[in-house]
Amino acid sequence: MNKVKKYLIAMGAAVLAFSMPVTAYAFGWKSGKETAEEKDYNFVYDKTTIALGAEAAPVLQALGTPEKTFEQDSCAYQGKDKVYTYKGFEVSTYPANGKECIASVYFLDNTAVTPEGIKIGSKEQDIINTYGKADKEEYGIYHYISGKSELVIYTTNQVVDAVEYLIVTK
Repeated sequence: MNKVKKYLIAMGAAVLAFSMPVTAYAFGWKSGKETAEEKDYNFVYDKTTIALGAEAAPVLQALGTPEKTFEQDSCAYQGKDKVYTYKGFEVSTYPANGKECIASVYFLDNTAVTPEGIKIGSKEQDIINTYGKADKEEYGIYHYISGKSELVIYTTNQVVDAVEYLIVTK
């Protein structure tokens, strides 16, 4: 698959994540290892944990003023879906029960790094060494699902070119 097709797939996934929280279970991407003790994948930036599904207000306050913001009417909820752009990553939110909640985190460049050390530019083998066998892998896109979160890592020519954290609803 050429780079343009992978880019289009990655952009489609980002649009889907922004439009409404992803339901990985609807696509049959269950990992088969769900347990009561399963931990979510969370992104950590400058000692601020960005947990998917959590209320956004304290996270956004801790992150400070974003470089830019974008909002549009939510197609899944009453209210606005929003995207906050920070240095190296974007945080997408959705309205739920009168609050703004974290829907996704998307890496924009190699300054954003997962707590386990994966970033844009990492090697495909680093992904496997760090996270193990993916719950689903197709066309160089690795899906890791745990708890109410999904970590998606996109590669081209065995090099990471995008990283995304998504909320999983059951």
